[in-house]
Amino acid sequence: MVSLAKKLPFVVFQIREGLYAVGSEYVREIVSLPRVTEVPGVPPEVRGVINLRGNVMQLIDLRMKLGLPSAKAELDGLVQLLRDREKDHKNWLTELESCVREHRPFKLARDPHACKFGQWYDGFQTDHSLLRMALKKMDEPHRMIHATADEALQQAEKGDEAGALALLSARRQGELAKLAKLFEETRQLICEHQRELAVVLGAGDERLAISIDRIESVERIPEENIESLPAAMAGGSDRRWRIAKRNKTNQTILLLNEAEWFDGKSPLPQGRQ
Repeated sequence: MVSLAKKLPFVVFQIREGLYAVGSEYVREIVSLPRVTEVPGVPPEVRGVINLRGNVMQLIDLRMKLGLPSAKAELDGLVQLLRDREKDHKNWLTELESCVREHRPFKLARDPHACKFGQWYDGFQTDHSLLRMALKKMDEPHRMIHATADEALQQAEKGDEAGALALLSARRQGELAKLAKLFEETRQLICEHQRELAVVLGAGDERLAISIDRIESVERIPEENIESLPAAMAGGSDRRWRIAKRNKTNQTILLLNEAEWFDGKSPLPQGRQ
C-alpha cells in the first residue's frame, strides 16, 4: 500500500460534477484522448487500448467504473436531444398552419417555457461559456415562434386567413430558419469542445490510462484529510478508492488508491496486453 503521507501534490480532476484525484508521482502525462481501439471480452469500464508514440496501454473509462454514462453516450444523447427539439418546432409550425387552414383548435404549447425545449432550456446548467452563449441566442427566435400562435389564430378568427398564413410563412423563413441554424451550430459546438482527456499513470514499468473530463488543479491534501473508502461503499472488495477533503473548501474528493491499480493483473485477454 502507498503511504498516506504525500510529499507530492495530487492532480485533481473532474468527471461530470464530481471531483477526483491521483497522486502526481503516478502521473506520466495528460493528453487529449487519442483514438481508442476496442478489445473484445473485457469489462465494460475498459474502453480498449490507446497508442501513444508506440506505447500501447489499456484505457479505463472512469465514468463507466463509477456507474455513470460514458462521455460519448452523454454527448450523443445531448446532440440527439437538440435534433429532436429542432424537429419539434418544425412540426409545431406545420400543425399551427394546418389548424388555421382547417379551422380547428390548436392544442400544442403556446408558452415557450412549456414546450419540451423550453422545459429543458430552463433547467439546463453548464459552466461552458460558449455553450451558454449559443443557447442564449435561441431565446428570442424561440419566443417569437411561440408568440406566432396567438397572432395567427387571432387573425384567422377575424376572417383574415390569408394574413395568418402570410405570418406563418414569414416565421418559417425567418425565426424558424434562424432557430434551426442555431440548433445546428450548437450541436457542432458541443461536438468540437466536449473532448475528453487521458491521464497516463505509471508505476515502475506498468502503464495505463484513465479518461477524465477536465483537469481542476494540482494541490496538496493533508494526510489527516484522507481516509479509506468504507467497505460497504466499495462493495467490500474494491480498494482502488479513498476519500479526502480539500483543505480550503472542504469539498469531498474521491482519490485513486494508486497501488491497487498496478497489481500486475490486466483485464485484457491473454495475448492482447
